[in-house]
Amino acid sequence: MSIMLRSLLIGVSVFSLFFVTRRIRYSKMQIEYALFWILFSILMIVIAVVPEIIYWITAKLGVMSPANVVYLLIIAVLLIKTFMMTIELSVLENKLKDLVQQIAIDEKEREEKKSEME
Repeated sequence: MSIMLRSLLIGVSVFSLFFVTRRIRYSKMQIEYALFWILFSILMIVIAVVPEIIYWITAKLGVMSPANVVYLLIIAVLLIKTFMMTIELSVLENKLKDLVQQIAIDEKEREEKKSEME
């Protein structure tokens, strides 16, 4: 793994850690969501500082370049995160739909009671 890629991983990871902790500090991000990004950044720093991990994975997978393994790892983690966020979004959309339907039913009942009283 080239020194340029290692430097880039460390730089982007440190910036990411700084950005995420700043967002947490100003209550712009929940800790449970930030935890993923913090762990991901720490993982990237570890990979950059200890490249033997990537060399070992490269040898086991039979990949030509350690940089390809790093990119593959990043893409795989982000795809998994995207999938998990899609599941969470679906659950929230279902909850929102149920809530809107319940509010509509409550308003309809209120209108019926109001018209019965008149």
